[in-house]
Amino acid sequence: MFWRHMATLIQVEKTVDKDGYKSQQEAKREVFVNKKSATRSEFYQAKQAGDKIVLVLEVHGVDYQDETIIEFEGKRYEVVRAYTKNGEIFELNCKEAPKPNGKAVESGEGETV
Repeated sequence: MFWRHMATLIQVEKTVDKDGYKSQQEAKREVFVNKKSATRSEFYQAKQAGDKIVLVLEVHGVDYQDETIIEFEGKRYEVVRAYTKNGEIFELNCKEAPKPNGKAVESGEGETV
């Protein structure tokens, strides 16, 4: 593997200020990753849980700190499952993150955005 792709790992921290207003802060870090294909078993296991794995990335263990959101090639993804066999490399199974308003929007070119 060549680690030639870049991804942004995003940790979301939710806070409540002294007046009771909720806010969230995002801490972003860029790291090198490997893009992989989802295996058949990963795909079907996620489907049974109601998720659709659309992206699988490998990231070095020293770079991954339990982030839950990833930006890759201009899109946001949620980490559905993260696991490692040896602690050195984590495999992150990801699904598309919902849009901020929670709805998919169809662009003028017939594709869902």
